[in-house]
Amino acid sequence: MLPCFRVPRERQSRAVEFRFPRAETEEGFYLENGGLVLEHLITSFDGKYSPFRIFSKRELYKATNEYCVNGILHEDFKHSLYRGTLDGREICVKKFLTTSSRIHKTWCINEVAVVSQLSKHKNVLKLLGCCLETEIPTLVYEFARNGSLSDHILDGRRRLSWKSRLSVASEAAHAVAYLHNVTPDLIVHRDINSRNILLDGNFVPKLFEFGFSVPIPMGEKHVDAEVVGDVGFIAPESLNSGRYTEKSDVYSFGSVLLEILTGKSARNMVPEWNCRGESSISNAKSGNWTERERNTESYLKGDLAGEGDKKQQMECAEIAVRCLKMNADERPTMIEVSRSLREIRRLGSKAPQHNVKHLS
Repeated sequence: MLPCFRVPRERQSRAVEFRFPRAETEEGFYLENGGLVLEHLITSFDGKYSPFRIFSKRELYKATNEYCVNGILHEDFKHSLYRGTLDGREICVKKFLTTSSRIHKTWCINEVAVVSQLSKHKNVLKLLGCCLETEIPTLVYEFARNGSLSDHILDGRRRLSWKSRLSVASEAAHAVAYLHNVTPDLIVHRDINSRNILLDGNFVPKLFEFGFSVPIPMGEKHVDAEVVGDVGFIAPESLNSGRYTEKSDVYSFGSVLLEILTGKSARNMVPEWNCRGESSISNAKSGNWTERERNTESYLKGDLAGEGDKKQQMECAEIAVRCLKMNADERPTMIEVSRSLREIRRLGSKAPQHNVKHLS
């Protein structure tokens, strides 16, 4: 485990811009990466974190069957996720791509620092440890057997029951509220979407992907940063100006709630958004936000997905509408969203429902 100590220095309130010395050996990577992780933990969180294990490169190579392609769970422009087995336990190994290694390393170090503050929460994917011997640290997480939430709500043949969807929404909201309140500087996730909420073997949601997360300095109400995330989930003020507040995450969660309720992609709310890459960002920037806000209520009223308690669904739809307000000041906080969803869940029907429905 990394040693836990404090270095007397002035606490920085903004994200750290790292300068990386050139390391070309496993030992060099180990020393460089270990120093960067500790520096970020100290400067961003005053050296406080949940301990995690340091794995060797050889251990993870063996655990993933030499990073076999058959074990790939997900790939994108930043990293690949591999399924593995270590000490008789299934794990998820996050291996960053070394292209654009400087920025990928920044995201990786940031992710380690942020998620190590949150690992005690049952609805955050637990960081088990990392390997420091690779050019960019390789991260090891608990395994989420049922994949991403999007796999179960946007797939036409496989859909969670209403009871399970409400449970996922409520617990995921609690995780985001926890993120916003657990540290002195409020942390904004910046990449909340249904792909970044994973489901374990019991369909318990696990918030994931903290590489883009940024703290809002104490005494400030926002932070300016590069625009990241998926169109349909990025708040209008963030997309247009790069300004992020806690209400930016509220907007993103509103889009997740919309998908949970309708079974349809948040991208489809406005047709010109339904494309990929840079064009989707530019289209959204010039798109009709008023149309999206106007469409939200009709979208929800006409397209509530599947069977279930209609009263509960309409109450959740009202929360989604509030979360998706164009004016950030009109959106609730995540604490308010979490409390409302928990109350809806508590007062709802307790009739048994099957966990997953296979639709013909």
